[in-house]
Amino acid sequence: MKQLAYSSTAAFLAHYRLLSNAATGRGGIYQMSAQDDETLDAMHRLMNALTPEERTLLLADTASTDGKCVPSEARRRLERAQLKLRRLLLTKGVVRS
Repeated sequence: MKQLAYSSTAAFLAHYRLLSNAATGRGGIYQMSAQDDETLDAMHRLMNALTPEERTLLLADTASTDGKCVPSEARRRLERAQLKLRRLLLTKGVVRS
């Protein structure tokens, strides 16, 4: 398998969501290849370094909160989860600084 490489944590999360949806049959008719399965497994290992709450925050549907007032505590928790993921991806060489 190729080394995972993304330009940002947002790109990593978008690809993770796409592959996760494809693996569960959601999101259309996209068929998973063996390489996609390997990539998703590697991404799962990285995401498992986060707490379940952090994963939930990061993978929540951001469209549901666009334009709405988000409580500052919830926003801070999301920002901390994003920072933790970014540090993890930088440490593993998945995202370039």
